[in-house]
Amino acid sequence: DLNCIVTAFALSTVICCAFGLYEDQAGLFDWKQDYVGKVKQFYWEQLHSSGKRVLVATEKNVIASLNAHDGSIVWRRLFETSARGRIDELLHKDNVLLSIHGGGQFVRSWQLESGSLIWEKSLSNDIAGWASSFFIGKEEKGEEVIVTTSKSVHCLKVSDGSEVWKTEFPNSDAAERWYAQAYGDSYVAIGITPGQMVTVVTITAAGGVRQPKNVPAPWITKDTSCVILPDSKHFVCYSSQSSSLQLLSLDNVNVFIPTDLKVLDVVTSPESQIEAAVPELGSSILFRSSSDRLVIISLTSQQSFNVHKTLDKTFAAQVAVYGDKHILMTLTQADTEILALTARDLQDGTEIADLSQNIPFAHYHGHPTKMYPFVFSKRKDSNNRPGCKLVFTAQDYSLHFSQKSKVPWRREEALPYILTVQMVDLPVSENQAKFEDEFGAKEEDILAMFAKRLKAQFSQINGLVLTLISHVMGYHHHHPKAMEAIEEDDPEEEDLIRDDFNLHKIIVVATSVGKIYGIRSHTGKIAWQQFIPDLKPFNRYGTEKLILVVQRTTAHFPHEPQCTVLGVSRKTGNGLLVSFNPVSGVLIEGHQNKGYDLGFKVIQADMLSEMDSDFLKGIVIIDENIKPHVYPASSESALTLSDSAMQLYFHLVVPDTGIMTGHRLLPGKGGINIEAIWNLDLQKSQQTITGVYGKRAVEHVHSQGRVLGDRSVLYKYLNPNLVAVVAEGEEQPQAAVSKGSTPFFSLYLVDGVTGHIVYHQTHKRSCGPINVIHSENWIVYFYFNEKHRRNEIGVLELYEGKEQSNSTAFSSFSPPLPPLVMRQSYIFPVPIYAMEATLTEKGIASKSIIIALKLGGILSLPKALLDPRRPVIPTPETMEEGTIPYIPEIPLNTDALVNYNKSVFNVNGVFTSPAGLESTSLVFVYGIDIFYTRVMPSRMFDVLKEDFDYLFIGSVLGLMILVSFITQKLAARKALNRAWK
Repeated sequence: DLNCIVTAFALSTVICCAFGLYEDQAGLFDWKQDYVGKVKQFYWEQLHSSGKRVLVATEKNVIASLNAHDGSIVWRRLFETSARGRIDELLHKDNVLLSIHGGGQFVRSWQLESGSLIWEKSLSNDIAGWASSFFIGKEEKGEEVIVTTSKSVHCLKVSDGSEVWKTEFPNSDAAERWYAQAYGDSYVAIGITPGQMVTVVTITAAGGVRQPKNVPAPWITKDTSCVILPDSKHFVCYSSQSSSLQLLSLDNVNVFIPTDLKVLDVVTSPESQIEAAVPELGSSILFRSSSDRLVIISLTSQQSFNVHKTLDKTFAAQVAVYGDKHILMTLTQADTEILALTARDLQDGTEIADLSQNIPFAHYHGHPTKMYPFVFSKRKDSNNRPGCKLVFTAQDYSLHFSQKSKVPWRREEALPYILTVQMVDLPVSENQAKFEDEFGAKEEDILAMFAKRLKAQFSQINGLVLTLISHVMGYHHHHPKAMEAIEEDDPEEEDLIRDDFNLHKIIVVATSVGKIYGIRSHTGKIAWQQFIPDLKPFNRYGTEKLILVVQRTTAHFPHEPQCTVLGVSRKTGNGLLVSFNPVSGVLIEGHQNKGYDLGFKVIQADMLSEMDSDFLKGIVIIDENIKPHVYPASSESALTLSDSAMQLYFHLVVPDTGIMTGHRLLPGKGGINIEAIWNLDLQKSQQTITGVYGKRAVEHVHSQGRVLGDRSVLYKYLNPNLVAVVAEGEEQPQAAVSKGSTPFFSLYLVDGVTGHIVYHQTHKRSCGPINVIHSENWIVYFYFNEKHRRNEIGVLELYEGKEQSNSTAFSSFSPPLPPLVMRQSYIFPVPIYAMEATLTEKGIASKSIIIALKLGGILSLPKALLDPRRPVIPTPETMEEGTIPYIPEIPLNTDALVNYNKSVFNVNGVFTSPAGLESTSLVFVYGIDIFYTRVMPSRMFDVLKEDFDYLFIGSVLGLMILVSFITQKLAARKALNRAWK
């Protein structure tokens, strides 16, 4: 019957779309790198293998154990990216590892060897506040742990997490952060209420609470650096507003006593903060005065501070204990790219030469920020001399390990903070670049062109001879490093040349840290890196963004390629430009280290389509006064002289008010002016604009229509100026209904030139996060349906109809009739992080949607499964057309997971780029991990298979040639004999 036919057709289609991966192909065309993020808490593991592993907690809500030998990840645990997964505290003692998350919502105990969860306990539901904790127990064995949450304090057994006692804080609703520490036979907890006060609570050993005391502190914030001094009798904070230390006595809680740091001759800066307490010196703190200056400040018996020691030109310092000695270890700059580790006895100030090191440190890491030394006794040393392993973090979030003045490994932990990506073609070889030069210029004569041709061919012969010699002498093998040490110090020249199919590219990424990387796509190794400390991303409405554009590609030899990153200056808040060569990483003159400060704040920027005389595409930048600027200046002259200058349009969005305004650039002799031409106001519908999605400029559309089953053509609506606008809001309930407000979102298709709304659709009782792909004549968007409690994918396809209005160019001023919009929604079984459509060189290959699943998979979903024309009941026409019958669910085919068993979590984005092969699209996925692979949506139709039998085909062709030659001779002889008869 018909149902059987539909089922059989659907199954056959799914089978045809399925693909897999042979075992020997795993890792051949893809790679994955795991990271942890910026380290905020660090411990040397204290088991029998002490010093062989390190334990870290990071800003990315990650707990990990790292091998100190090579920096590899032994185990890693990832938590939610929201406040629910935030790591407030990480405690380690002996074989105990505890983590406190989300203001005490979860307390977890971990097994050190494997990272397995031993027990878990929930203490609070308030994730806004920060929890605090510390170990207690006989002989400091850490038998119990005290955990303070926003409203209570808990005593838990370390062995199983059972609760010994619990005490509620009286009137503590306003406290957002707590500090806690042992206080004699009792405990003291200090709560921070930003902008108001500090609450001091004393807790007895049995859990009783004494009357809390409130101390006014209008200067305090949630991020103010504070510490309870080792004597447990004083609480000290640094006030950045008054550049002073604020001291509170816990014995006599009355008022904060300020100490102006200028009186102590301590210079302050934006980096100033209290680093840590120094219990080895009594009631002392380590205070950071600036990035390269630290001060040890001690508390006197007269409740005042004095400077114990000033550490000039020191980036980091730490006090280590070795036997009965207290050793002050410091990191200073010894040379341009050399750090000096110095160790001195705190009592007599003598230097301990056995612990000193000269550490190689490249300039593109900034400066060291924190250090974590591990001092040990050398086993085979009869003199019992100490040794030192050092781990330190740098300004660019990198993690470095040093021992015996060598750096065996480092981890580039800025890569989990990627915001924008571009893939740049590698340059052709020198000989290939001379091919076009052989023909010469118009003004050259025939002899000059002939001489160039001979010179080029001689160069090719010379290259062939050198290649043959290298084959005879043997290749120079490059030994790869571990995947964690992903930098190649001396890249081979041959690796920087484009391959035959243009599959090897440079992946240029810009991070929120201010670090820019060039990564080799075929190996995952870092080709180059640059660190711009003053560069930070735009941050509007909680979303960070950097703009990265390719102004000139490698196609314009001998001009070097050029990329530019646009961000914000940390010092001035103005726009900051950084231009560089994406192949070599060399910064353009005038952009070294600091970038180019524009002198104004940026609200919008885009790249021009026109090139100047040097084949460079300029960047149009709009400042806060809606005034345009063009970078570089040579592009502005090309813009004013161009005939297409009147075709430059852009739009500005104010998300809060729901207003979108269209503008036009008017170049002229006196400069460039701006004219507002349309306005879209969504404020009446109480919606907030959350995203604007245009088409990618590099996308090519191969076919302008779709052939139907009846042999007619349905022409696509290909409006290059069309943008998709997503606006979210909440629908207020009617007076008679007691239910709360319900979320909804609207999708607007707006012509960016005229402001005309081409199409509008609203999804009620649905919410985000909403992911949108806008490509060719279709839009795919992902959302959550609250009514049915499921994830759904919607698809829109726009067609002009069976007659095309204009086959050469599209004009928004004379558009065709309103398009025919076909729409459909499908149920998707799992939530996702991000998605993107594949891109190919000419747009001939079928499209696939690359979806990063929250299950850890990267799914390649054929666009044919998201066709809005999929019929419920197939007809001969749809079957002839090859349209898949409609079913509401999208099947999750595990064979279509392109990362097979390499799970990728906490994905921030997916980037796709075309390769030289039309069948192949390159995919780069970035987040806490980065993953790269190739996909072939229409299979590899333009390259012979790997198992192609060249010998058999060659033998057959040779045999056929031989047979044809013999038969030709025989036929000629036969014809000659026949002629003699």
